[in-house]
Amino acid sequence: MQKKRNNIKSVGTRIFSKFFGFEEGVDITNDTSLLVRRNIVIKNIIFMSNVVYSLILIFLSLSTQGVSDWVVTVLAFPITFMINQILVKLINLDKNDKTKQYVAMYVAGFYIFFSSILIYARLYTVDYYETASYIIIFYSVVVISLYQDKRLLSSSFLSMVLLLTVIHLLWTYNLQEAASGYTIVTFIPVLINSSSFQDILLRTILFVLFYFVVYSIVSMGQYMQIERKDELIRRRQVQKDFSLIVKDLFSVVFSKSDRLLDSRHAYQVKEFSMKLAKDIGLQENLVNELGDYSTIHLKFEEIKDLVSKDDISESNYQLLKEKTKLGSNIAKRLQLSQKCEDIIRAQTVDACNEKFINEMVLIQPELISQVILMSDIYLTLRAIRSYKRPLSHSNSINLIESNLSVFFERRVVDRFIKFSDDYDKMYLNL
Repeated sequence: MQKKRNNIKSVGTRIFSKFFGFEEGVDITNDTSLLVRRNIVIKNIIFMSNVVYSLILIFLSLSTQGVSDWVVTVLAFPITFMINQILVKLINLDKNDKTKQYVAMYVAGFYIFFSSILIYARLYTVDYYETASYIIIFYSVVVISLYQDKRLLSSSFLSMVLLLTVIHLLWTYNLQEAASGYTIVTFIPVLINSSSFQDILLRTILFVLFYFVVYSIVSMGQYMQIERKDELIRRRQVQKDFSLIVKDLFSVVFSKSDRLLDSRHAYQVKEFSMKLAKDIGLQENLVNELGDYSTIHLKFEEIKDLVSKDDISESNYQLLKEKTKLGSNIAKRLQLSQKCEDIIRAQTVDACNEKFINEMVLIQPELISQVILMSDIYLTLRAIRSYKRPLSHSNSINLIESNLSVFFERRVVDRFIKFSDDYDKMYLNL
């Protein structure tokens, strides 16, 4: 049952995002694209509002049974459809033209307010409907505020207040009829002292106050949106710069690493390393982690696009992040292989002085790295290199114990020597 509720909720969320999500599939750094999406969402809201308005008119027509009511109700449907189609055409006229999208925004803003006025004009005379229909005017201001555009609100403020005042004077209290028989001079004191004027004044003050609060919310929202957009632009620029740095760094690291990418040697190191890790007594999860790390540099092909491409898609940020992490681990693994080569070369030319030893010890001193390094050194000692001849098993073990043990923890050296016959058999079976 819970799973069913979650599925229903998920479907509902997707539907809402598709039709009413302001940032659904939109790059918020693109003002025109964002305005297009807002126009589409407002258009959908207007359509839903028109449906509700039509239902209200139908309900009113059923309750009054007046012919004129049914005429208004029937005419509302084609008008609603026509307005929706006009908005669709305006939005789709040119989605890359910001000016055309602003036209669509102002048309939508004008229509949502004007339609609320028309609904009020139709319902204000009906008992118990006046208050509800008056609220629709406030609702229209909220819908307009969804554009998060201060200019739209500020430019429409005066016209809305004047239009609302005219509505109060001509419709709500029909003051032209109340002024019958008075001159302008004699009617003004009567008007000011009437309860109708006080109610109009209160309604106007409340509307202005409401408008001020909405404007403040829009101002804060627009400011936060601008800051968010600027922050995203800065983050993307940092991401781009970082990508270029990583690309250059990897190019340098990998340019001379072909000799370190010998897959046969890498898998031999993995096999020896995992056995030594078990001999030392490492937990199984650490042994598996060591095995993965020992051959991770063979995944170089997976990050070649970081090295070869001049541009990285901004939409692939998560993939970039994963490849950057993989590239970092590959670079570390190559560093460990280079450490092995440097140690054996230094030993071959008798250059293992104290300074060299101290420098090497600081490079990846972790136990896992030491286990891999020990296996790599043993296999390299027994193999042919351009700068050395291969050593026998006994000579390799003696050299490790006498000269190369300074690069390792004592337990790594002790366990390798203790099980050295096993490693000799493994090497002979390769």
